[in-house]
Amino acid sequence: MTALSKKKIIIKISNKVFKPNLTTKMLTLYLSKLKFTKKKKILDLGCGTGVIGIHVKKKFKKKINLYMSDLSTHAVRSAINNAKSNNIECKIKKSNLFVGWVGQKFDIIINDVSAISYEIAKNSQWYNKYIPHNCGESGIELTKKIIFESKKYLNRNGMLILPIISLSRHKTIEKFLNKNFKKINLVDFKEWPLPEKLDKKKFYLNKKNENFFSFKYGINVCFTKIISAKN
Repeated sequence: MTALSKKKIIIKISNKVFKPNLTTKMLTLYLSKLKFTKKKKILDLGCGTGVIGIHVKKKFKKKINLYMSDLSTHAVRSAINNAKSNNIECKIKKSNLFVGWVGQKFDIIINDVSAISYEIAKNSQWYNKYIPHNCGESGIELTKKIIFESKKYLNRNGMLILPIISLSRHKTIEKFLNKNFKKINLVDFKEWPLPEKLDKKKFYLNKKNENFFSFKYGINVCFTKIISAKN
């Protein structure tokens, strides 16, 4: 059990559900800074423990209607329990990306689905057999699908918020994002050390010659970008 907020939000975590990390914190921080003049409908895809949605709902209360989903049954159960523990009103369901949301539209879609190379994911400390992480060799297969399909699920002036992580074919995903959305903003950027477990595996370059990380400050460094996209 871990406290993740001054607002006394308590999240129970499990080895069968993706644990909140730097990307989680970056997404939550950006969302907490938004200002809403009208009620918003927000969807958190790949919600995991539900921590991002719970933080946002706790902050904005009646200003938002919250929806969350995940492919993992363990994650859905975790999100439901955490929402109840924090007295959060929301709708949570098991869904493969947008499959469970056909016919609905949202003002904000948060993409928190796995977004790193499968080869790296399966050798990392972040994933295991219970946590979905099949993003392909490039790490961008699910992200590309969400970017392309999200336009059908966004209201006019709606916004897609997503992380781009260097442990994927990140240049390719940025080009794809620019092809599908008109207004792209970098809202946060953080560098972090390549975990020792991965450093020993020598994941230096992927097949498309896009660096997974760089050598800086005397260590191998990765990055995470948080992007907001609108049409």
